[in-house]
Amino acid sequence: MIDKDGIQRPDNANEHMKPLKVGKRHVKFDEHYNYRIRNPFYRFWTAIFRQIAITVINPWMVLTNRIKIYNKKYIKKVRGKAFVCVVNHVDYVDDLCTGTNVFYWRKVYFTTLKENIKRRVVGFFLRTLGGIPIPTDSVNGMRKFEEDCSYLLSHKKPIIYNPEGSLWPKYRGLRPFKRGAFVAAVKNDVPVFPIAITFKRKKKKNGKYKYKLFYNLCEPIYIDHTLETEKEKSEKLLRQTFEVMDKTIKEFYQNNDCGFDDEKEQEA
Repeated sequence: MIDKDGIQRPDNANEHMKPLKVGKRHVKFDEHYNYRIRNPFYRFWTAIFRQIAITVINPWMVLTNRIKIYNKKYIKKVRGKAFVCVVNHVDYVDDLCTGTNVFYWRKVYFTTLKENIKRRVVGFFLRTLGGIPIPTDSVNGMRKFEEDCSYLLSHKKPIIYNPEGSLWPKYRGLRPFKRGAFVAAVKNDVPVFPIAITFKRKKKKNGKYKYKLFYNLCEPIYIDHTLETEKEKSEKLLRQTFEVMDKTIKEFYQNNDCGFDDEKEQEA
């Protein structure tokens, strides 16, 4: 399909914009894989590398993507607590930017496709910065994945999820959510912290666009404990999160001059 910005998108919301690059690393993501890093020497290295990333890579990401963060006040509500962070998947480095630009020195983990971890250089950096591969083709691996995520949350380590699943760069809508992030939140009795990414664009002389990214932090959403089953709780949490993010995204584009043609149509 062609979206309102004239960009070709897949007809299926679960499909990626581009074919996944599968790395050559021979890693088996099953029940024997450590989804949370246990090796103390590797953990020490990851801590050092994270400091380097925040000091060196963060300024580069801010300059190249012109990142701006709104509503930082909501970070205080989850400071020192465990939570599941939900972000719409519309940029190649949205999880990294969220972890290092929004939360800075606090260690935040993020789920990612196992194909990304199999890539030699990219996988190494993602894993070092807190990437947790999702073992979609292994039932026992998924059970271990959930156990390790629960361990992290029980030790007040936040985890970022992209509930849309697939990456659609610069997409201004919100696609249907999968339940995984919300099931994890309910099972571990932690709130959901939604972050909606939006864009402004400016046309360059060569006809291409330069984008500015906005990270719109939303108020944490808590589990409704009046509901009886985990399914009911996770479904309500999913619905509430989607509504909040969808409203935030729509209001951003309605209330700001973002450089898109449909805004001119609204004014007319």
